[in-house]
Amino acid sequence: MKRLSVILTIWAMTATSAMAATPIVWNDLKDPVAARFEDPFDTLYFTELRSIATVYRLRERLKQGAVRDEERPRVEERLRIEEAKLEEAGVETDYLLSQREAISKRQTEAALKGNPALNGKEIAISGYVIPIIAEDGTAVSGYLVPTYGMCSHIPSPAPNQLIRYKLDDDWKDAELYKPVSLSGRLDLNLSRQTITLLDGQVTMVAVFDLDVTDIRPVGQSASGVEQRSFRNFRRTQ
Repeated sequence: MKRLSVILTIWAMTATSAMAATPIVWNDLKDPVAARFEDPFDTLYFTELRSIATVYRLRERLKQGAVRDEERPRVEERLRIEEAKLEEAGVETDYLLSQREAISKRQTEAALKGNPALNGKEIAISGYVIPIIAEDGTAVSGYLVPTYGMCSHIPSPAPNQLIRYKLDDDWKDAELYKPVSLSGRLDLNLSRQTITLLDGQVTMVAVFDLDVTDIRPVGQSASGVEQRSFRNFRRTQ
């Protein structure tokens, strides 16, 4: 009876903790103040952003003399075509390029700042697991990302869209990109770690730590292929 009482007490504490957690979405993790700046690139279509990047690259090649004489007519023609497309679309190419470095700096600063209102709070958030196994063989940490395939098939998210989670016990059922809802205490703590993921190394820069108290599955895995073993992944530094 005593053992049953202890089990029921632990279950009640876990249930209470999970119920007390405030559900949040990934955009809530961003610092609203740092994210509030005018970004003239936000209003552009992907094709326009690609054209601006091409214009910048071609102008730099011509400016630095990195074009052979026989290539120059072709490069200059390509540049004129891209500039004309942007002008026809009403895009102020020269102005945008003049703001490129300043906007890039603001974007970087915003990406490194988490929402201070969530620091120390009990939260619940859904995402996809990138599990890590420690040197002693225990699976007690990893990362949660907002989109399936991030950091391997597609680029890593911004640091304030990456959560490093920690567990008290080994999570034997963890799978790469397993969809889950994690609950626990969220803390602002900028970290940097290099891990081996699939066939290469990836540097994970996370703004948040999450001390997990509850794990719940969410739907089915987004992958149609057989899940790779959790224990195939190792921390490299």
